[in-house]
Amino acid sequence: MEKSVGLYDKNSSHLGFFFLFIYTIALFIRPQEWTYNPDPTPIARYFLIIAFIFFLASQRPKLWGYQSWFLLGIVFLMPISGLWNGWLGGGLFASIDFAIYGLLPFIMYASLVNSPAKRNWIFFLFTLTSIIMVHHGLSQRANPDGIGWTGISLIQDTRIRYVGLFNDPNDMSMFLLMNLPILFYLRSNSQSLIMRFIYLALVAGLLYGIYLANSRGALIGLIFMCLAYCYFQFGTVKATLASIISLPITFIAMSLFREISADEDSAYGRIDAWYEGIQMLKSSPLFGVGANQFIENHGRTAHNSYVLIFAELGLIGYTLWFMTIILTMIMLLKIINIDSSKYESELQDKTLRQNLALAKIYFYCLIGFMATAFFLSRSYIVFLYMFLGLAFGVYVQVRAKIPEVSASEEPKTILKILFMAPLSVFTMYIITIVLL
Repeated sequence: MEKSVGLYDKNSSHLGFFFLFIYTIALFIRPQEWTYNPDPTPIARYFLIIAFIFFLASQRPKLWGYQSWFLLGIVFLMPISGLWNGWLGGGLFASIDFAIYGLLPFIMYASLVNSPAKRNWIFFLFTLTSIIMVHHGLSQRANPDGIGWTGISLIQDTRIRYVGLFNDPNDMSMFLLMNLPILFYLRSNSQSLIMRFIYLALVAGLLYGIYLANSRGALIGLIFMCLAYCYFQFGTVKATLASIISLPITFIAMSLFREISADEDSAYGRIDAWYEGIQMLKSSPLFGVGANQFIENHGRTAHNSYVLIFAELGLIGYTLWFMTIILTMIMLLKIINIDSSKYESELQDKTLRQNLALAKIYFYCLIGFMATAFFLSRSYIVFLYMFLGLAFGVYVQVRAKIPEVSASEEPKTILKILFMAPLSVFTMYIITIVLL
């Protein structure tokens, strides 16, 4: 159920996209924080507000799908959860933050990044951000004191990181991981042999950055991403054989990603956090203990995005969040599974062919997120909603040419996802009990 304002009055807001682009620079690359500032001005938010004003004034169409309703539901649920737990003010602040870092990026990336040229600019920015982060990490490793050119030091003596949003090595690794499929897409669409080599070198650089960040969660995400690629490329049987054959390589890779951390990052500490999250859900099954309250109740983070959100926002919030991601992935799968022989005339359109390829790319990105998120508390991280918005925008463009993909929006599909949410919570409970 995607609605749009002015569907037949198309008017792409170039100024809205421009300020969205500047917002992304300020949010990701953060040149305003390359010198030490104990109280930085939140200029990224200002650019987002300006972009949103132009978006409201002149963007046609404005895409609004099921996912938008789900995210809006989380925005309204957070203050209710806060009130339920006796902390309305905290719930309101969390709601504002989620609107800024969740809902707005989703709808604006879906609507404003609506052409190959604009998408390429966003991909360029994501790639540039990744290069800067890896370069900064190399400067940290080269400095005897472990301090990079921004003034930010290594963490745990060896793990690289960046400023702001990517101050945690795990966040940085997750972002690098989700950009790997994009680099392969850019490489496959390049006609220049030199550029194809450069993109391949950048892939190696991002992999090295993930290694230097020493994030096991990102490594597991990479493994699942590779398995998804094998499945689409070779089928179930060959993908299964490939996974079995690659097990020794996987174990060797895991041994290179040893955690150098305190007890709270140990395997037992993670499982204990999962168990505590389940207890929080039991204490308040509908609304949870409140946004940002997991660490207040347990003293440590959840080490699992799924546990974090059902502990903080209960079954209602978790279901809305879960459905946002899974519905988007089902939409992408509908595109991936299109029988191209039925649409030979439509596929003469180069943009449509690119969108079909992008559906698979975004699916890999989300697979990487979901696998990595099983070991990291990143339920609300902003670039998740950017990728979801990009994926939804591609889906809408494909649906305009190939209406059969709209089967993903049928009520029976939504109901299936709705029932999958509590089932996934029960699965998490079983895993936790078995591992305790």
